[in-house]
Amino acid sequence: MTFLRRLPPVLGALLAQASAFALVLAFARMGLRLPTLVWVLLQAVLAVFLSRGLDLSPRWVFMQAALPFLVRALWSAPIPPWVYLGLFLALVLVFGGGLLSRVPLYHASHDAWRQLEGLVQARPGLRFVDLGCGFGGPVAHLAKARPDGLFLGVEASPLTWLVAWLRCLPHKNARIRLGSLWRTDLAEFDVAYAFLSPVPMPALWAKVRREMRPGSRFISHSFEVPGAAPHRVIPVEGRHGARLLVFDL
Repeated sequence: MTFLRRLPPVLGALLAQASAFALVLAFARMGLRLPTLVWVLLQAVLAVFLSRGLDLSPRWVFMQAALPFLVRALWSAPIPPWVYLGLFLALVLVFGGGLLSRVPLYHASHDAWRQLEGLVQARPGLRFVDLGCGFGGPVAHLAKARPDGLFLGVEASPLTWLVAWLRCLPHKNARIRLGSLWRTDLAEFDVAYAFLSPVPMPALWAKVRREMRPGSRFISHSFEVPGAAPHRVIPVEGRHGARLLVFDL
């Protein structure tokens, strides 16, 4: 059960819905006869119960409850099959990199970009990396503000990477790499920045401590590092509690 609770939320949600459907199907094969709406309600209740058992967040539990009713409502709608396929592919291309890593697509505010300028030294050859750069806003902004530095963004979702790559094309000192942040060697960077989620922070901090050189800097947008106190905390505009947590190594 502990292993199942460690699954990424999307896999846990799929497992709960599939298990609930298997139970509903078993009840039907046993000869149970119920109105269609009651079957849908039963599927939702079982999915919610299993989701709670997997420790999914309230947001996921709500979606689990709503999904059977949404599927039922769309079941007879005159929607071409390719529409569903297109929506699924779009979700994978935009959010696919974060589904398994439990990292949503967050956007830093322009105020956060400006605050980052003060945390990135203006000196030739400085190397900065944005781990999970999304649409590339901070990378493009800093590359323009610090023309003597080299700014790299790493993004795992293909379509999101493409947007960031196109956004940074005008800046010769900006690069956007398609791939996993876990495969990025941090030893070559002076500053590493990440706006991820609470889930990967312990592993990311271990990677930072293992790979980054003394005198380098790690900046976490909003999310704390368990067991480590930042040297500076800079409030920024954006979502509630948004701030930059600065760790000097």
